[in-house]
Amino acid sequence: MRVAVVDDESMFRMQLKMMVEKLSKVKSVRILVDEFEDGPSFIDALSERRYDIVFMDIYMPGMDGIETAKTLRRKTERTFLIFLTASDGHYPDAFSLHAFDYVTKPFTLERIDQVLTEILEHTPLDTAFIKISASGVEERVKLKDIVAVTTDGHYLEIRKSDGTTRRARLTSGEFLEMTGSDKRFAVPNRGIIINMEYLDYIEAGQVHMTDSSEYPVSTRKIQELMQIVDEYRYNNQ
Repeated sequence: MRVAVVDDESMFRMQLKMMVEKLSKVKSVRILVDEFEDGPSFIDALSERRYDIVFMDIYMPGMDGIETAKTLRRKTERTFLIFLTASDGHYPDAFSLHAFDYVTKPFTLERIDQVLTEILEHTPLDTAFIKISASGVEERVKLKDIVAVTTDGHYLEIRKSDGTTRRARLTSGEFLEMTGSDKRFAVPNRGIIINMEYLDYIEAGQVHMTDSSEYPVSTRKIQELMQIVDEYRYNNQ
């Protein structure tokens, strides 16, 4: 998930970024945060990537938050837009642009937590799950929490972003079928499935994940994997 913070005041940008990153760890949701000091620089970035959430300051010199948001909405309606301001005088403009919420400054961690929680409840990507049976107990495992899956005999070892693992009697094919062939998952080698949301880099025949785990890549699959990764990242910027 990508978040943009657009505010001409560096103190508020830094504060909000730290809050979102802290909450991403608490909620076990991978969130990348980009900062922008004005509307034009943010609009330029939209040509290269898409943001799931945008925190937009209304009062900015030059191109203000309302005008910036209008340009954003001409490009996409899918982004969750949250306006930031010290005044409530722009409510009509804000909600005519389909703003998800309106946060007054100075904001608190609790207020930002409330906003993110409500957004995640509206985001299917973060609620999709599979059901597995581990040690006779049925458990729901969210797809967003799965870093990688490896085959161990007739079982799969499911590695989660919190460092824990789950062992389930499944084949790799059955796992992929259960996910509905979710585009996040790729196969770098036989018996190994990775979640590209956690892919850090590929080097020397190894896939390096953001949690420091590593998995071998089949020599004949390196180019194919890199193409899959490039296409996934392009389509999910």
